[in-house]
Amino acid sequence: MTNVRYRFGRHALDLAKRELLHGAVPVGLPARVFECLAHLIEHRERAVDRDELARVVFSRSDVSDAQLAQIILRSRRAIGDDGQEQRMIRTVPRFGFRWVAPTTVEQVPAVQEAPSPSAPDGVEPVSHVMPPAPLAMPAPSPSLPRSPAPPQDRPRSEEPDATPLAPRAPRRERRGPMATLFVLALALAALAAAFAWQQHARPAPAAPVADAEPRRAIMVLPTRVEGPGDVAWARLGLMDYLADRIRRGGLPALPSDTTLNLLRDAGSARPAPDIRAMRDAARVDWIVESRASGENGRWTVRLRATDRHGLVQRGQARDKDLLEAARLAGDRLLAALGGDAAEVEGEPPPGLDERLQRAQSAMLANELDTARRILNEAPELQRAQPQLRYRLAQVDFRAGEYRRGLATLDALLAGEPAHGDPTFRARLLNSRGAMLIRLDRYPEAERSYDASIAMLERNGSPVELGHALNGRGVTRSSQGRFDAALSDLGRARVQLLRNGDALAVARVDANLGNLAMDRQRPAQAVGYFEKAARDFESMGAVNELAGISGMLISARLQLLDPEAALAESDRAWTLLPRIRDPAQRANILLGRAEALLAVGRLGEAGKLLAMPEAARVVPGDYKRRDYLRMELARQAGDPRAVVSIADAALTDWPPARRPQLRAWLQLRRGQAAQGLDLPVSGDMLAGDTVPQRLLRALRDGPAGEPGYRDALALAEQRAIPAEVAAAVEAYARWRLARGQTAEAGGLAGRVAPWADQDFGLALLQVALYARLGQREQWEAALVRARALAGERPIPAELLAPLPPDPLPRP
Repeated sequence: MTNVRYRFGRHALDLAKRELLHGAVPVGLPARVFECLAHLIEHRERAVDRDELARVVFSRSDVSDAQLAQIILRSRRAIGDDGQEQRMIRTVPRFGFRWVAPTTVEQVPAVQEAPSPSAPDGVEPVSHVMPPAPLAMPAPSPSLPRSPAPPQDRPRSEEPDATPLAPRAPRRERRGPMATLFVLALALAALAAAFAWQQHARPAPAAPVADAEPRRAIMVLPTRVEGPGDVAWARLGLMDYLADRIRRGGLPALPSDTTLNLLRDAGSARPAPDIRAMRDAARVDWIVESRASGENGRWTVRLRATDRHGLVQRGQARDKDLLEAARLAGDRLLAALGGDAAEVEGEPPPGLDERLQRAQSAMLANELDTARRILNEAPELQRAQPQLRYRLAQVDFRAGEYRRGLATLDALLAGEPAHGDPTFRARLLNSRGAMLIRLDRYPEAERSYDASIAMLERNGSPVELGHALNGRGVTRSSQGRFDAALSDLGRARVQLLRNGDALAVARVDANLGNLAMDRQRPAQAVGYFEKAARDFESMGAVNELAGISGMLISARLQLLDPEAALAESDRAWTLLPRIRDPAQRANILLGRAEALLAVGRLGEAGKLLAMPEAARVVPGDYKRRDYLRMELARQAGDPRAVVSIADAALTDWPPARRPQLRAWLQLRRGQAAQGLDLPVSGDMLAGDTVPQRLLRALRDGPAGEPGYRDALALAEQRAIPAEVAAAVEAYARWRLARGQTAEAGGLAGRVAPWADQDFGLALLQVALYARLGQREQWEAALVRARALAGERPIPAELLAPLPPDPLPRP
C-alpha cells in the first residue's frame, strides 16, 4: 500500500502523513494551511474558485476575503512564496487561485501511525507536531506577522478592497482603561517618550524567546483626511488609533512618536514619503498608509499595507462615525496581516474615545496646552473616567509636571479599575516608576517596577515586560546594583528585540551606556552611546538624541576629549528647536555649557547658565547647574566666587545625592579656599573617592604626600583619564611648591600626551619648564597652552620671559 506525496522545488507535501517537508525536515503546518495547499495542488490543472477553496478550508463558503487572504498568505509563507512573485500560488483576479509550480507525484510506502489526540476546544489542530528543534534551526521569516486564531466571519464581496460592512457587534459597556505607558528611562531626559506607548493595548501572553527571531514591526503613517468639520486632529489621531488597533491584534507596531520622528514632521501636511526609504530607516516590514474621506454624512477609511517584498493588503470601511469606520477598516486589514481583530473589553465609550484621540493628536504634535484643554473641557462624566485622568497624567509627564502626574497615578492606583484590571494596574505602575525616576526617587521607582514585572511575568505582553525591565534596570543602576541592572537590561533587550521595535532596543542600548557611566567606565559607555545615537539618528528620534547628549558630553570630557564633547554639543544644539520637554531643553543647554567651558569659551557658557530655562532641571541632574557655575568661576580665575557658589550649593546638598559630583565640587572649593587662606571644612572630608583623597591631602599641607600618592594610585586603578589628570596635576604642583622639580617632572611625564588637549595639564607643562629654566621647551609649552586657553587666563608668573638657554661649551 502506498501514499501520495507531491514534490515541488525543495518541498514535498505528504497527504497521508499530513505534513510538509522542506528537504527532509518536517515543517509545522496548521490544518487549514495544509488543506489549502493540498486542494490547490490536487486541482493544479485549473483555477480554484474562492468559494470552493473556502468550503474546503473552513467547511463553509460564507468566509470573508480577509480570512481567505490570511490563509493564502500563510500558505505562501510556508512554502517560500509571496504575493509579489507568485511562483507557486497565483492569484486569479475576480475568481480565485491556482497552483502553478512544477510538481511531481511520488508514491511512497504507507506507514502505520498511532492516532493523534484531539486538539482542545478552540485550538486549531496542527497537521504535524515537530520534535524539539535544534538551536540552529532558522526561525520563520519576519516579513509576515504571526498567525492568530481565526477572526470573526464576515461576508465576502467581489473585491478585497470593497469588503462590505460587517454587522456591527454590540459595543459592550467598556470597563477598565487600557491606556499603555512605555517606559523610556534614559538617565537625563529620554523618559519623555514613555507616554507615547499604545493607549488600549491588549496583553498577549509572554512567550519563550530563546530561539525566537526578532519580528520587524509595522509602521502606520499619518492619515490623509478630507472631509467636513474640525477633523485636523484625525491626521495624527487616526494614525495613533490604527497603530493601537494593530498592537491590540497581537502584532508589533511602532509607537506613533517614533513614526513622527522619522517623518520629522508633527503638524503640517507633507508630500507622500518614500516608502522604501522609510522602511529602511525604521527597520520595519509593513508600512500602512491611510486615507479618510467624508461625504454625505458618512466616512470612508481606506488602508493600504505594503511589505518589503511589494505585497499589498487592504482594508476599507464606511460609517457615519469616523473612528468607527477606522476601527472596521483597521480590523479588516489586521485580519489580512494575520492579527486577531476580535472585539476587546476596556475600550473607551465612543464620545470619550474621540476626545482621547484628539488629545493624543495634540500631544504627538507637541501641543501640550491644547491637549490639556481638550481633556479639561470634557463633560463631567468623561472627566471622571480613568482613561481621561490617565491621559492628563501623560500630559503632565510631557510638560515636566512630575509631582502632579504622580498624584494622579497614585489616585488611579487606589481606585477600583486598577484593582479589577491587572494589566491596567501594571501600566500605571510602569508610569509611576517613570515619574519617580524623574524625581530621583529610585528605591520607590524600583518597587513600582517590581510590582509591575510580577504581574506581567504571569500574564503580560513581552513589550510591556521589556519596558518594565528597562525601567527597573535604570533604578538599580542608579543605586549601584550593577549586576542586577545589567541582568534587567539584558532581559529587556531580548523582550523588545523580538517585538521588532528597533527604537525601543536602541533605548536599552543607551541605558547600557548609562550603566557603564554609573560604573565609572566612560570608554565603554561611549561605545554604547555611539551605537544608540546612530540608531536614534537613523530613526529621527530627536528626544532620545537629546537625552543621551549630556551623557556623551560627560563621557568625552572624562576621556579628556573636549573637541569631541563640543562636536556632540553642536549636534544636540541643532535639536533644540524641535524639543518641547523643559527638562530635555535644560539638558541640552547644560551639556553645551559644559562643553564650552572645556574649550575655554567662557562667555558663551556663562550666557547659557544664566538663562532661566537652564535652571529647569530634573532631580536626576541635581546641582549640575551649580557645579557648572562654580566651574565657570574657577576657569575665569575668580576663587572667591568659587567658594561662594560652592558654599551656597552645599548648604542643602545631602551627601547621598550625586555624591561623585558633590565630591568634585568640594575639591574645587578646597583648592580655591587654599589660595585665599580659608580653612577646608572638616565635614567635607569623608569618603574614599579620588577627589576626597585629594581634598584630605590638601588639608594636610606639608604632610599631604601620602594622600596625593594614594589619590593617584586610585585614579590609575580606575583608569579614567580626567581623574588621572586631576591627581597628577594636584600632586605635581604640591611637589613644585616644595622645590621637588625632578619628581614633579616625573609625574608630568605620565600625562604628557594629554597636555595637547587639556588646558590644566598644558599649564603644568609651562610651570615645569619655567622652573627648570628650559626656555625652548617653555616657549613651546606656552604656545600650546595659549592655543587651548580660549578665554581662560594664564597666570602672570608663567608668562615672564626666561633668559636664553646658555650656549653649549666648545
